[in-house]
Amino acid sequence: MTWTWSGSQQVTNMWNAAYTQSGTTVTAVNAAHNGAIPVGGSASFGFAGAPGGGGVPAVTCAAA
Repeated sequence: MTWTWSGSQQVTNMWNAAYTQSGTTVTAVNAAHNGAIPVGGSASFGFAGAPGGGGVPAVTCAAA
């Protein structure tokens, strides 16, 4: 999934996903230790970021 922060927020930690951040755009993908996610399956992840106070980003998802 991909999202764009509205300000200067940065991901500081993420679990159950691997991520890249370029400027304000963050992309999170399945972490290798999760294995394959089956059709119709689901996965969840969490993250911490700083500084707080930004608006809620729009999120896009795509199967890869």
